[in-house]
Amino acid sequence: MYRKEIWIYLLIGIATLLQSCIENDIPYPRIKAEIEKIDVEGMVTAKINGEMNTVTVKVADTLDLRNVQVRTLEVTAGATVMPDSSSCLDFVHFPDTGFSSVDSLPGTVNTRMNFRKPVSFLLRIYQDYLWTVSVEHDINRIIKVKNQVGTPLVDEHNKQIVIYVDEAAQPAFSNIEIETLQLGSSIAVTTPLPETVHDFRRPQTFTVAAFGETETWTVSVLHPGDDVQTNTVSAWSKRVYIEGTTKTGQVSARYRIVDTTTKAGGEGEWENVLSNEIEIREDGTFLLTFTHLKPGSTYEYELTVDGKTDGVQTFTTETIDPVPNLSFDDWYKDGKSWYANKDLTEAYYFWDSGNKGSNSVGEANPTSPETNDVVKGKAARLESKTVAGVFAAGSLYTGTFGKVEGLSGASLNFGRPYTSRPSALKGYYKYNAGTIDKAKAPYEALKGLKDSCHIYVGLFAWDKPFPVSTSDGVFVDRTWNNETMVAYGELVSGETVRDYTVFTIPLKYRNYSTKPTYILIVASASKYGDYFTGSTSSVLLLDECELVFE
Repeated sequence: MYRKEIWIYLLIGIATLLQSCIENDIPYPRIKAEIEKIDVEGMVTAKINGEMNTVTVKVADTLDLRNVQVRTLEVTAGATVMPDSSSCLDFVHFPDTGFSSVDSLPGTVNTRMNFRKPVSFLLRIYQDYLWTVSVEHDINRIIKVKNQVGTPLVDEHNKQIVIYVDEAAQPAFSNIEIETLQLGSSIAVTTPLPETVHDFRRPQTFTVAAFGETETWTVSVLHPGDDVQTNTVSAWSKRVYIEGTTKTGQVSARYRIVDTTTKAGGEGEWENVLSNEIEIREDGTFLLTFTHLKPGSTYEYELTVDGKTDGVQTFTTETIDPVPNLSFDDWYKDGKSWYANKDLTEAYYFWDSGNKGSNSVGEANPTSPETNDVVKGKAARLESKTVAGVFAAGSLYTGTFGKVEGLSGASLNFGRPYTSRPSALKGYYKYNAGTIDKAKAPYEALKGLKDSCHIYVGLFAWDKPFPVSTSDGVFVDRTWNNETMVAYGELVSGETVRDYTVFTIPLKYRNYSTKPTYILIVASASKYGDYFTGSTSSVLLLDECELVFE
């Protein structure tokens, strides 16, 4: 008995000894910790480069980079976040994990940081990965003098500017009239006051001060010689337009992409502009187009006009701004009202409708999610109906509902911030065109006729959303008389479409150089719904829409 117990204990001891000698050489899994999404206070754009572990964020030029709140920092699941302590305003209370919204964090959390210099973030998940986040002001330099010709030359690195003026209209440099000279932030203080400086027989210097920093710029004014080309370059996301003048009509160009992701750099093969991409106009001007470009990329180009080739120049194409939920798969119900958004936080609240007004006396929701009759996922169902005796068209728009005004009116805020320049809006639609049974002035004569659906997209140079008032008859002017309208396109259909059909709405632009600041997309089951005219049988279904860039 005792021998058996001793033998058992001996075996256990040997096993334990052998186990202690086994090396645990199973490697940790290799999962790269990445910054997947970021949003900071005042953000305009963000570019995440997973290969270089860098994030470049542009923010409003009125924001002090020394005190910027990080609103979203989504990282690889399970990763620990360790920001540079010297850049945190309160390092102890900065989260050590990623977060989708600062609003969801405890009140003691402080995510404010000093981004005057690039900030390091160490992400740890088995291994360490160092990321660098750079935050820059989105500066719009505005330079305009009387009798100016062409586009000023701006050397941001050396802080130098050359402005060209017409020699016939402005023969002397001693009486130059500066109309606008914004060299830095829109709230920066420029010294001396530009409008007080007139003598440019020699270059003048200006100091630009903002947020405790000062820059010194040198500004020169010259006449364009015969060998100086005053061309205008407008870089879109996938194409670039160059306009200029020619004496002989002989214009050619070539371009190539520049690889800026490596220290050594690198260039692609030169591509020549095709003859059908060059337009020579009767007034001696030309329009040249580079096509099939990559968004957010830097290119070199050489332009030859009238036998003279300029030196190699560069441009950077715009990134593509996304419009949230154009697929209409995300829906959120707040109280009685449906919204075509993931939720109503600032990050996702892009679309609205007349639901809030229609639901003021009950639950009606002329605009709602469609889950059965869809192309994919969910669709938007816009159904015109009568609510409390008042006609309400099923509608959807980028913007926000304001408030109910009177018995049958409402205020709306049309448009959402947007700076990209798409070529078209594309998607799928179905439509039941009912017979108009509700009509008010000035469209009483439409009663008994077929209703029409209306989908339109416009880009505008606004400084804020457009305030619509249906009770006062205040609507967006969608004609070219409206100088703030940058681009516009629409679809009007009075035919019943029983199966989902692809639609494409091309955008027509006022010119090639004006950048929009707002996008307005509106869809309605009844074209004249704003005037309480339409059919209570009209239903418009929209699904899988997208903005086309080409």
